[in-house]
Amino acid sequence: MNSNYKLAIRDVLSQLEPKTKALPYLELDSMMLSQVVEVAQRVSQNDINSTHIQNWVRRQYLPHPEKKKYNREQVANILLINDLRNILSLEQISRLLSFVNESMLDNSDDRIRPTKLYRYYGDIFDRTYSDWQASLNGLEREVEEALAGEGLNEVDKNKVETALVILNLLARAQLYKQIAERWLSGLEAEGQKKD
Repeated sequence: MNSNYKLAIRDVLSQLEPKTKALPYLELDSMMLSQVVEVAQRVSQNDINSTHIQNWVRRQYLPHPEKKKYNREQVANILLINDLRNILSLEQISRLLSFVNESMLDNSDDRIRPTKLYRYYGDIFDRTYSDWQASLNGLEREVEEALAGEGLNEVDKNKVETALVILNLLARAQLYKQIAERWLSGLEAEGQKKD
């Protein structure tokens, strides 16, 4: 694969902030809305703003802030919701987080505190990110092997390789999304049987 494309892919990866960079903020007792938005923008590539968070509160995905300040558990849930909202609907995210901690509006029934859940999520995400960087070499090799007999000129080969890498990334994302959605639906069906 053309080294320029490898550099471009690695450049995109290097721009992503580790999720664990948010952990020091989850040690604070409370944060103003603007601070929460700033932290969420740092550790996620989503276009979050204060309106998103206010909407989540209004729709009862989060409890109302106290004296316009969000506590660490609310901030952890905001970070989780923000990360997942490009993959799942808000209703699906709510069901997933409620599966773990019953009501998102009440922390007294939590099996695990949202801050701890985010910490584990961030650690696993960051390790997966590191593993994925290593697996990029395997993807590059697979694409090169697939095109070995094509006899394309260099310009065409580079464009086809780039398209195949992007298509593969999208296919992996879609596969993971389908697995997660079906599993979540299975959890919902189990919950309905028990009710």
